[in-house]
Amino acid sequence: MTAVATQPIVFDSLFVTVRSVEDLSPHLRRVTFTAPRIADAVVAGPDQRIKVLLPPPNGGKLKLLSGEDWYADWCAQPEDERVIMRTYTIRELRAGQSELDIEFVLHGVNGPASAWATDVVPGAEIAMFLPFAVDTTSTKGMLNSGVDYVPPSTSKHRVLIADETALPALTGILEQLAPDVQATVFAQIPDDRDIRPLPTPGTADVTWITATPESDAELPLLEALESAELPDTVDFAWVAGESAMIKAVRRHLVNVVGLPKPAISFQGYWKRGEAIG
Repeated sequence: MTAVATQPIVFDSLFVTVRSVEDLSPHLRRVTFTAPRIADAVVAGPDQRIKVLLPPPNGGKLKLLSGEDWYADWCAQPEDERVIMRTYTIRELRAGQSELDIEFVLHGVNGPASAWATDVVPGAEIAMFLPFAVDTTSTKGMLNSGVDYVPPSTSKHRVLIADETALPALTGILEQLAPDVQATVFAQIPDDRDIRPLPTPGTADVTWITATPESDAELPLLEALESAELPDTVDFAWVAGESAMIKAVRRHLVNVVGLPKPAISFQGYWKRGEAIG
């Protein structure tokens, strides 16, 4: 039997410093981070997930996570002593400048990451868990490397559905769309002022949905999808955002649109009423 070679996947934590802060819209803030080791970081795809690490709830010192059992060690700590861990998308990595950008959704001080991003200033220091080796040789390798958007090379018409937390990933996906690929896009935002250009080398038909906190519980993205007439040419879907939304949208794509389950990539970025690391 011939052994199948696998690419190593390596993540590690490091301290990073805020270089600059830029408000893109009322609810979206881009923070640029720098650290020497960022020069060695890599990404496997446009929705590359990483971990942002903040000081623990008890106000203790921010410590790095390391070793093969880092997650088990983190879980074993008392909750008020654990560093706060949240998942974000690398919006852009500039290895040559040792910089990376993350775009934070601002929703007040209801969560530790939003509260931190609301008051952040250049020079602030936090930590991150970044990829330093990824596996792009297969779909499984990409998924294990922290990427969910892995369309087949034959795909020519994709449905992309994202709430505001997935907007940075959506923006990166559209920026890398091939010229011969078409995308039907549904993007949810808290305010009309959060609408922004989504440039792409491909073709994108974008529907913006503005949802208040009250109407958001009614799954406006699902309602928009149900009202749309999708062409028969749709062959792949990527859905990211709130957990209940992606489950309902996935059911619609399978049962009504007729997409096979393997043709749908979905990722719950957050769950209403719960904190997700």
